[in-house]
Amino acid sequence: MNQNSRSKNSIKNASSEIVVRLLTAGSKFILRTVFIYTLGIQYNGVAGLFNDILFVFSLAELGINRAIAYALYKPLANKDEDAIARIMKFYKIVYRIIAGVIMLMGIVMLPFLQYLVKDVPDIKESIHLIFMLFVIQSASSYLFIYKATLLEANQQKRIVSYVNIVATIVQVICESLILIVFKEYLLYLVFSIVFTLGKNIVISYLAEKQFPVLKKKSVGPLTKEEARQIKADIGATAIYNVSNVAVQTTDTIVTAAFFPTTIVGILSNYRLITNTLNTLISQISASCVPSIGNLAVSATKERLRQLHSQLSFIMFMIGNFVCAALIGVLNPFIENIWLDEQYLFIMPTVIVIVFNLYLCIMQYPNTAYRNSNGLFVQGRIRPAIMAVINIILSVSLATYFSRFGSQWGVFGILLATPLSRLFTETWFDPRVVYKHVFKEKMGKYFVTRLTYFAVAVTSCFVTYFGTQWLISALCITNVYVEFLLRLLCVVIIPNAIMLILFFRTNIFKESVGMVLSAVLKKAKKNK
Repeated sequence: MNQNSRSKNSIKNASSEIVVRLLTAGSKFILRTVFIYTLGIQYNGVAGLFNDILFVFSLAELGINRAIAYALYKPLANKDEDAIARIMKFYKIVYRIIAGVIMLMGIVMLPFLQYLVKDVPDIKESIHLIFMLFVIQSASSYLFIYKATLLEANQQKRIVSYVNIVATIVQVICESLILIVFKEYLLYLVFSIVFTLGKNIVISYLAEKQFPVLKKKSVGPLTKEEARQIKADIGATAIYNVSNVAVQTTDTIVTAAFFPTTIVGILSNYRLITNTLNTLISQISASCVPSIGNLAVSATKERLRQLHSQLSFIMFMIGNFVCAALIGVLNPFIENIWLDEQYLFIMPTVIVIVFNLYLCIMQYPNTAYRNSNGLFVQGRIRPAIMAVINIILSVSLATYFSRFGSQWGVFGILLATPLSRLFTETWFDPRVVYKHVFKEKMGKYFVTRLTYFAVAVTSCFVTYFGTQWLISALCITNVYVEFLLRLLCVVIIPNAIMLILFFRTNIFKESVGMVLSAVLKKAKKNK
């Protein structure tokens, strides 16, 4: 595949996936709003907790999809249908086992729910029945969907995206109607299970149309070399996946253990916003993984490093804007536009949440290079260390800060996550990329990252206090006018700072030029 084809596929995949993420973000926001106003904060807390518990169960997947996607690159490039069939047969068997394991884990978990749900919420349904419906939904999500990985590895993820676009629109309409008309949480969950299965079946059918080899009945087992490589990669990605799950769910589970379920519900609202932004931004990087994987075969180390620098700067521009915007409008949005003041966290907690998001955004280029170059085994112990540090810090800081009240206790729990990232991921993952891909030392990388961080902190500081001063100076009292002014400030101030500091630099011109070139190519094709 030539460079032009790789670029076009990356643009198509990124564009379609961004549309999906935007629709998903909008649908989640609509559903969360309808959910809170129809069922209340108690159900919201239960849903937030159970979603994170089931996310822990997803560690049964062990990051297998990434290892399989990497294993498919070569046979797809060589059009080796027999190898593709063998790998996909293995994948299907593994995912069926995973679905069964999740069901078993859910049943085993039932007697222990009382220890995870502090102050059982005042709801009419049995929390055990609700939990099992969450378990069934999680298990069913692994049926049929494995074929989507083949489309993704072949740079056809947009096919999955198109299905998700239609499914998202239908789902948000139907689930909102169920909540508004019937106000029945169990009916809402049952519909979600049926809908998930239906969507997966459609994706499976489309994958089979693209790859008829998937219908092949007589497929042999993996060769010894295929089995050895896939098992090695799965073993390494498993540690990454387990640690990722642990880091992402520790906050909610520890919060549920220390504080009432209503606090978990408040946390889930903040996470809905930040996780949506995080996932959307991650797609820009993730869509480049197959292209980087192909590029790594033919490009020079200098070209790969240059692309890494450009992706890093693009992530910095996005992170600088998003974080400054969240510092400026997140709490006012929740308090005055979306919900009310009972759903707020204190400002130090918001700063910690935003800081963690910034670290995640800045890490995406390293993750893309690690995955696309198959660097699963190298540094496989790092994620486990990060997860352990996060758990220890979460419990320790929660215990310490809780003496000042539940709001400060949550601050302590959330502070543990960015600290655990700083101690491990922030410096170790780029070290793996620089050592095994670029074969260079990384002193300049760290200087650049510290510079970016200083600029981001300045942007957040100037945006927040500049906006507060302007609102005070204009004596604005209407909350809607105030919010519109805040939006205007968070759009202008951080981006103005970015332009003033970087407009004349080569990295700015190269990175912006790359983005504009991609957009123009897409626009010309659509004419």
